[in-house]
Amino acid sequence: MNLLTKRCMAGFALTVAGLLLAGIASAEMTLDGIIGYWPLESVDDVEDVIGGNGGVVEGGVDEIAGQFGGALEFDGFSFIDIEGTDALNFNGLDTFSVSAWANADSDAPVEGAVPGQCCGSIVAQRDVDGWALRYDSREVGTEYEFIVHGASWFGDGAFGAMQPPPNEWHHYAGVLDAGTMRFYFDGEFVMELAAGEVVSNGFETEIGSAGDGGFVGGIDEVAIYSIALSDDQVSANFETPGLAVEPAGKLATRWASLKGIR
Repeated sequence: MNLLTKRCMAGFALTVAGLLLAGIASAEMTLDGIIGYWPLESVDDVEDVIGGNGGVVEGGVDEIAGQFGGALEFDGFSFIDIEGTDALNFNGLDTFSVSAWANADSDAPVEGAVPGQCCGSIVAQRDVDGWALRYDSREVGTEYEFIVHGASWFGDGAFGAMQPPPNEWHHYAGVLDAGTMRFYFDGEFVMELAAGEVVSNGFETEIGSAGDGGFVGGIDEVAIYSIALSDDQVSANFETPGLAVEPAGKLATRWASLKGIR
């Protein structure tokens, strides 16, 4: 093997290594501005492992296989009640983000929810009129939506993503960004809309159900941020199983290990 060939092969190897390292780096969920993260591994552990916003399970919640590791399945009546801390109080603010994985158990994932209700909250501050990431049966073609309470309900009508087939895991994210709100489906930007500040009555948060109805199906990897996630950050959150961080009360280890990914 001549010197030129060796140099070419070495250069190729470095290029491949660089691409692999870049792929690993880009596959990490962002830590910027994160204030709440609920992996939802089991019924016995519904803690926020980032911000200390622990939850209490109300009703029947089952453990299922999630998009990454374990997840929890809700029946439309059950939910996780999170009292919340000041970090989750977005009243008067115009910037935050929320994301979650969800898996509807049918074409009507609010079936069996609160009688007369049309909507199934995946994660929300709906009971304090803050915001919601939810399923809404009234919005044909944009059933999965992100709404924010301000001068009116921003996003409540044709702002979201089309309902996918049941029994599939999909990633949903909503971003409020200083006058604009954006919606993402499986890491991809879907649409945006003008929006104002949040007008809310507190920081109570629910996963699985709220005053406007309950979601029937699986929920996994709920995260809330105090910043407006960029397109790239939402995409990274969709692509990765977790974080390489040391949150309060957890050992220094990769989240992929915590989530059962080997």
